[in-house]
Amino acid sequence: MSVAEIEAVDIQLEGAPSGLWREAWSRLRRNPVAIIGFCLVAFFVLVAILAPWIARYSPLDARWFNQVSTGTAPGPSAQHWLGIDLNGRDEWSRLAYGTRYSLLIGFVAAGSGLSIGLVLGSIAGYAGGFVDTIIMRCMDIMLAIPGLLLAIGIVAMLGPGLWQIMVAVGVTNVPIFARLLRGSVLAQREQDFVLAARAIGVRRRAILFSHILPNAISPVIVQGTLAMATAIIDVAGLGFLGLGPQDPRTPEWGTMLTQVNQYLESDPLLAIAPCVAIVLAVLGFNLIGDGLREALDPKLRGRV
Repeated sequence: MSVAEIEAVDIQLEGAPSGLWREAWSRLRRNPVAIIGFCLVAFFVLVAILAPWIARYSPLDARWFNQVSTGTAPGPSAQHWLGIDLNGRDEWSRLAYGTRYSLLIGFVAAGSGLSIGLVLGSIAGYAGGFVDTIIMRCMDIMLAIPGLLLAIGIVAMLGPGLWQIMVAVGVTNVPIFARLLRGSVLAQREQDFVLAARAIGVRRRAILFSHILPNAISPVIVQGTLAMATAIIDVAGLGFLGLGPQDPRTPEWGTMLTQVNQYLESDPLLAIAPCVAIVLAVLGFNLIGDGLREALDPKLRGRV
């Protein structure tokens, strides 16, 4: 048997390559850190979906205001698992419904920043020249301003509110995604498969969307999960500063912290509960991001 025949038999025994994404998913399932992250995120998603059923009362129902005396609210009880806030509303119900607001704002903000950043980064990286210079200098200007300060300025210009927070946090994420994808596109633009596609006359748009982007999107996906964690923190921070929903009854985690800021010594649980929710949600997305980085980065595959 010749050497070529032996190599052909070895290749058949190994089987066909499973592909980047299938291999990445296989490594991700064996990563206990990523599994913990998925479990945390899945828990909060389920809480957000099932909030009308798992919340014992309406988050706006203040029927227990008569139980609040001298600025002190009753603690946890069988009827109110996390106690009552200073306006006579059930804290657990507000926390459960607040998951909807925080996750929705985080998803929309990170998704909008990702979408716009993908467009700008892919155009800058593939077009190059004057277009690349203009886009990247605008991104540099935005990155020169701290993200939270930029978000505060945008909300101050648009006015406080949920949609204004989504726009502000989304805008702060645009330059991050744009620069990251531009670097990936530049790395893929001179690969042999791209040169071969150009040689046979494939259109520039088809080369970008069919050949370059599928191979350059991996680090952007990782950054997207990490941006979700950052978006939740920024949303809570803007809500804590009073730039969130103008209705004080809105059960948003940052707004809930604002309302108990003056009562941390007398009723610390009212602040601890939303803080723990924010920490666990952010931790879940960060763990998923770390797991995706190890699964998709060839240099880190040996760790999983």
